[in-house]
This record gives sequence, structure tokens and C-alpha cells, in this order.
Amino acid sequence: MDEVRETASPAPKKLIVVCDDNAALTTLMRHLLDKRGFLVQTAGDGREGLEMIRATPPDLLLLDLAMPGMDGLQVLEQLGRPEAKRPYTIVITGQEASVGRERAVSLGSNEVWKKPFNAAALIGRIEALIAQGVI
Repeated sequence: MDEVRETASPAPKKLIVVCDDNAALTTLMRHLLDKRGFLVQTAGDGREGLEMIRATPPDLLLLDLAMPGMDGLQVLEQLGRPEAKRPYTIVITGQEASVGRERAVSLGSNEVWKKPFNAAALIGRIEALIAQGVI
């Protein structure tokens, strides 16, 4: 009798929402993350991003703070307390003042990166989070 070998199914692709009003940045991040095999959704403002998150909770949220309409801090507030089930969140901001960055952490952001940032380092960080089982 032939032995049937079970093969491990490939890990499901991680869903990442990139929420930033800078179209060039969201296009770049979509391209880089797509090439690495991630599923990517992009939102140009906080309200659109929040709708995406609520419709299909992502594994990771890359979030700008300064956006028209609903900003990143308001998105974090709407996501609920840090203890709530929410995506791992990396805030990426060009804000010079540390007040916004500190507020983002107090509202549950896991990390804060300053713009401009090294895209390769960010991709490396995301892959490390996956390897560590964080996301």
C-alpha cells in the first residue's frame, strides 16, 4: 500500500492595511509588500481605514497620524482600548512633536516610526514580527 504523505499547507498570507493620505507612499508600500507576498489594502484617510479594519481585521496596520478628516489618533481611539483585540499597529508619522507619538503609544500603537523611514528596514521588521509569531 502506498503511503500518503501530508504536506504542510502554506501559511495564510498576512493582511496589512496601509492608512496614509500620501498616495505616493501608499503606492510604494503596496508595491513592496505585494512583492513579499502580503495582502495589502490601502486607505487615504482614517475613516476609510477604519471601515476596512472593521470589515476585515488585518494582521497589521500601518497608520499615519496626520490625515484629513479622521486622523490616526482618532482611528486609534475608535479601535478601542489597547487590551481589545486589534491589529498590531505601527504608526508612521512625519510629525516633529513627540506629543503625537506619545499619544499614539498611549492609545495602543505598538510602534512609532518617523518619516522619512527606511522601507527595507520596515519590511524587515514586519517579517521579524511574523517570524516571532507576533502577527
